[in-house]
Amino acid sequence: MSQKAAASPRPPAPLIQFAGEKPPAPDWFVQALDTPCERGSVDVEGANVVWKAWGERGQPGLVLVHGGVAHKDWWDSIGPFLAPTRRVVALDLSGMGDSDHRERYVMETYACEVIAAGQAGGAFDAGKPFIVGHSFGGFVSLALGMEFGEQVRGVGVLDSPVRPPEEQRRSSPPSRGGTVYPTFRAAMERFRLLPEQPCANAFLLDHIARKSLKQARRPDGTDGWTWKFDPRLWDKLDYNRPPPAQLVGALKTRVALFRGAQSRLVTDEIWSYMRDTFGPDTTMVSIPDAQHHLILDQPIAVAAALEVLTGPGWGV
Repeated sequence: MSQKAAASPRPPAPLIQFAGEKPPAPDWFVQALDTPCERGSVDVEGANVVWKAWGERGQPGLVLVHGGVAHKDWWDSIGPFLAPTRRVVALDLSGMGDSDHRERYVMETYACEVIAAGQAGGAFDAGKPFIVGHSFGGFVSLALGMEFGEQVRGVGVLDSPVRPPEEQRRSSPPSRGGTVYPTFRAAMERFRLLPEQPCANAFLLDHIARKSLKQARRPDGTDGWTWKFDPRLWDKLDYNRPPPAQLVGALKTRVALFRGAQSRLVTDEIWSYMRDTFGPDTTMVSIPDAQHHLILDQPIAVAAALEVLTGPGWGV
């Protein structure tokens, strides 16, 4: 008699073992955090959008767009390495990080936020910049490529699955966040990647988790800690995703596609479909030993790939 296989137990949250303390970090990451950066904000359709930038103004520009319910500090292990030859701007999309929340979120508005933050942060000072987005940020970058592609040199999309029309997601992800934890440690010990995956670089998980939290009032009136992102973000998002062929046909700039070679979202089948859909001239790069969160799994490899892909010979 067959029995239904028992579900595998959910692994513990990755930062529990550190009890709120910082895990050791390699020297290269300490040096990256010491790299000078400029900070600022810009108003976009009534919301304050926050940005940070590395590198000198007047150098070729690169704008980095984080994933869903993430924030600009996810790029802290990558942006500083590109700063010697670029003006690198990372922003918090509205509803995430330190930027304002909105009543509704629209992909076209997100595209406007990327353009505005890039302009305010100096990424456009030397001419057209590159735009690079991870996961949800990759879809924002594609929306920008359709709406404002003539204003940029190219778009890089990191592990954003473009699926056949019949396999596209029909509903938003479940709402998350909103809980106010009694202590900073309690919140840190609940942090998980979305989607979940193991990550060997605990120092990066700790860094992005710390930057994800803000103080808040608990229902009993005591002080606590909660996540910065809008807990109703996905409920409030309007995203009419076009069919892939229509998306590609509407792009006004070149696109480069990246994935983690072990990604569970951009599988070999999806990767093959994306190659057929975007065409044989599209640059496609698989990052070895990386899953969906490739910028955490292999930040130096991603930085090196971006160094080459956003050089003077690509996207012209």
